Amino acid sequence: MEPFTVLPQREGSTGKKRYRASRYNIKAAEPDGSMYITNTMSGAFMHISAEQVPYIDQLLKLGADEPLDGLAAILKKQGFIVREDINEFFRARMLHEMIGRSEQKLRLIFLTTEQCNFRCKYCYEKFEKGKLQPEVIQGIKTFLRHKVRFLNHLQMSWFGGEPLLALDAIEEISRHIIPLCDEYGVKYRSNMTTNAYLLTKKTIERLFACRVFAFQITLDGDAEQHNANRYLQNGAPTFETIFQNLLHLKERPEPFRCKIRINFDQTNVHQIPSFIQKLRVHFGEDPRFRIDYFPIGKWGGKNDDNLEVVSLKESVKHQLNLCTMGLEEGLGNDLEDILKPGGYVCYAAKSNSFVIGSDGIVYKCTVALYNENNQIGRITPDGQMQLDADKHALWIMNDESEDSGCKSCFLRPSCQGASCPLVRIEKGVAPCPPLKSKIKDVIRIVGKEKRKMAVQKATSANA
Repeated sequence: MEPFTVLPQREGSTGKKRYRASRYNIKAAEPDGSMYITNTMSGAFMHISAEQVPYIDQLLKLGADEPLDGLAAILKKQGFIVREDINEFFRARMLHEMIGRSEQKLRLIFLTTEQCNFRCKYCYEKFEKGKLQPEVIQGIKTFLRHKVRFLNHLQMSWFGGEPLLALDAIEEISRHIIPLCDEYGVKYRSNMTTNAYLLTKKTIERLFACRVFAFQITLDGDAEQHNANRYLQNGAPTFETIFQNLLHLKERPEPFRCKIRINFDQTNVHQIPSFIQKLRVHFGEDPRFRIDYFPIGKWGGKNDDNLEVVSLKESVKHQLNLCTMGLEEGLGNDLEDILKPGGYVCYAAKSNSFVIGSDGIVYKCTVALYNENNQIGRITPDGQMQLDADKHALWIMNDESEDSGCKSCFLRPSCQGASCPLVRIEKGVAPCPPLKSKIKDVIRIVGKEKRKMAVQKATSANA
């Protein structure tokens, strides 16, 4: 099981209580006879050597009696075996309540401005509104001043449009809320989705002062492919400016996180492997940078009919192939997140997550901005969040415990039937996450990255 856990040799064990395999285990064999196993309820992930696989398989098949020792004790601790009297369905339901409905956690996603300096070919936004209005900012500040004392976690996400067009609003709200979080001992996190065209050295400094230490920045391949997809409002190219700004970010010593998102369709997917080589030169082996390969969809924009999107089946194949290529070049990814409890749950399905529009409208989803069901309320100037309870319920009452498919699924603790509440609302059926169909390949990729990181850590420790 190295490099994650060293398993002692098995010793005999007898006892009264009996343990069986968890229904939320997923196994993936490797060509060398070894095996990865993960559990979506506990989030545990282990590598089993080829020599230990037969015993582990037998133990999971037949179960074990208390007292547990050796291998069995470790499997119990990691959640791979559970007592026979444990109702894992109830535990999955309890997990759902804990992750998505805690009143001590709050996430606010701000449409800091609904204008943008880009006109991307697949964009769905209409750019009808401007920056956060003064009365909305005042309402947000008052709302948070009253709310923060009841929280233990607050996440602020800056979105748009292009949020850096309204950096002054970000600074004003941050100056108000950060001291309050410090005063009440609230864990504060802040992240930004930006096209990064305005992410200069000075802007980075200002964002770090606002404790914005996580970024999602899109590059759709090399200069030619990217500039064909993502260009300025006047049609001018953007690649070189963004890439230079990423290099500025890399120069910083702070432990930030930056997800470089590569959107792909039929026009650029076959050029991305060569772009991975370029990314390797500049960002390889820097764990602060992660790469996300994401299929372009028809998200409701005026150019949807002209998009050459990839089929769902092919997009999954491309995602995993690109993740593997990137990993080989020292570029990590976030696939592991979807194997963890709640890792595949969409933010819009959580009762403690809201999108705040520049005019004070409260939404659940950042994609379906013009869907009437998505406009669930408003922030008032005096700091009240007035919600339509029925509309809100459409997004959060995704009861996977009543869905026979979801209820028995090995991915239930991660997905909870809520990977995309928008699809469920529109079609009446909870969709399965796309990568579920290739979950064993996901596990193999995650396992390879974990083993690589463990080797690097050991090498560094011995240096």
